[in-house]
Amino acid sequence: MTTEKLNTKFVTPEIICSYPALVEPQEDLSGNLKYGLSIPIPKKDTATLAAIKECVKGAVINKWGLKAASSQEVAFTMNDSTEKGKDEDPVYKDTFSFSAKSNSKPGLVDAGLNPIMDKNEIYAGCIIRASMNFYGTEVGGGKRVAVGLNNVMKVKDGERIGGRSSATDDFADFETEGFQPAGIEEKPAGAPVDMFAKTEKLPF
Repeated sequence: MTTEKLNTKFVTPEIICSYPALVEPQEDLSGNLKYGLSIPIPKKDTATLAAIKECVKGAVINKWGLKAASSQEVAFTMNDSTEKGKDEDPVYKDTFSFSAKSNSKPGLVDAGLNPIMDKNEIYAGCIIRASMNFYGTEVGGGKRVAVGLNNVMKVKDGERIGGRSSATDDFADFETEGFQPAGIEEKPAGAPVDMFAKTEKLPF
């Protein structure tokens, strides 16, 4: 008798992009290259936490059957900000968090569902939604539920985490009006430009 698989796909509400490895993979604790993201969910968002709990339960049932859903043998890592000492971090204060990872690069789109081509558009601190799938797996003889990252939507910009700013922002107060880089002569308006003025003659 075939049992229909439970839906374990989940899309987050708007969250702060944290610890992103979305453009280039990073090594995990086992030395494997993975794409991924940390997912912080406010403790007060009980509806989202309940939906995550159902996805975890569904992943357990899909992998090991209904009886496994009531056992304590299956682990799922959900970090409590208080226990992890992260309550001083504004991103993680009063949250539960978990990681979503992928072997392949997730799809990246903007709020209009257009593919994001500029890697600088995705950064720690921007506001995103993420789609993922919960699934059961066995590692080292133990049973656990893992989360596979599928796609990410950038909803809007946010304050960059880590304080890194752009060069133009840092030096805006020191801009020299009308500055011309060395070796570039300013031409009068309307003057023709000789594209080959400084080009050496080719040897053929």
